[in-house]
Amino acid sequence: MRIDKNIPVPRTQVKKAIWATLVDKMDVGDSVLVNNVSERASLTNAIKAQGYEATTRKEDDKFRVWRLS
Repeated sequence: MRIDKNIPVPRTQVKKAIWATLVDKMDVGDSVLVNNVSERASLTNAIKAQGYEATTRKEDDKFRVWRLS
């Protein structure tokens, strides 16, 4: 076996990019209905990471996430 040095770790494409793309398409007041708490958290975090405000409400067994600013 050989040891390689100075090989950079390739970036992996993560689901975070999916949420960030969705936030880019949202205007103030737009909302998205997501399936579970995990998706709710991911979308809310993506909205906040771009400097916007978000709020969520439960709808039956799903969640609606709004971009507020």
